[in-house]
Amino acid sequence: MRLRDIDLNLLVAFDALMRECHVTRAAWRLEISQSSMSLALAKLRTLFNDPLLVKSAQGLMPTETARTLYPRVQEILRSIDQLIQAPQDFDPARVTETVSMIVIDYIDLIVMPSLAGELQREAPGLTIRIAPPNPRRLGEVMSNGEIDLALSYFPLPPDSVRTRPLFTDRLVGIARERHPILAGRMDAERFSMQPQIAIQPADGADMYNALVDDALRDLGLHRRVALVKPTFLGVPFIVARTDLVATLPLSVAERFVEIAGIRTFELPFEQHPFDIVMMWHDRTHKSAFHQWVRERIVAVCKQWC
Repeated sequence: MRLRDIDLNLLVAFDALMRECHVTRAAWRLEISQSSMSLALAKLRTLFNDPLLVKSAQGLMPTETARTLYPRVQEILRSIDQLIQAPQDFDPARVTETVSMIVIDYIDLIVMPSLAGELQREAPGLTIRIAPPNPRRLGEVMSNGEIDLALSYFPLPPDSVRTRPLFTDRLVGIARERHPILAGRMDAERFSMQPQIAIQPADGADMYNALVDDALRDLGLHRRVALVKPTFLGVPFIVARTDLVATLPLSVAERFVEIAGIRTFELPFEQHPFDIVMMWHDRTHKSAFHQWVRERIVAVCKQWC
């Protein structure tokens, strides 16, 4: 069989079927009818001389041939996508696309208000979709097209992901006004004995906890954690009404000092600043549209960093 005899849209259908392992959901993903997707699956089975998806107790599951083909098909689709999106004259005012981003709530607070305003002014037809973070699947969701960008602190990004530093931040302690910890001499042992709030983002990632816990561990200490939360933004209000203390990025803590009735304090041990980075995949690296979005993000971060 020759290339000119093959409908390359079958590869798009194969990609959807492998992601969903369900004919109806794959059809929804491509916005086609179920019968059209069933026909595409039948053609794919003939093309590759393999059933590709077979019934199991859990539903449809890929055959070994399908699993072997899938990464090669993904690479072909990425190459075609890059070919179509070759550099060209770009007018943001005419954009009608969607950008999917992972933005943790901390970055959402300090970056997105300015970024959303700028993007709305320059590209009113652009849609931004914010997705919840999932550190353990970052490389996967970027390579398969679910996510275009991520803005986060990520000390060890996957090899398949490109990065660009946006700004540097550091941690500070927060406590309610007139909390006893704010009076008298502060040392690491006294800090570690305070009941604390720890931030543990989705999927059990300990990136932020490690910044504090590793420093204390080097001193032979560990924190008394009384509350664990997946997000930052409710923390100042809990701290303001309890004797719990917490550590937050300085850029977040400063925004809550007045409105939440908290005070900041310097942590009594050596710590290293951390970089917030922008991450993206080779899939969108040369896209004029995505390059423009990334440059807008960099510009917004430079305005206040």
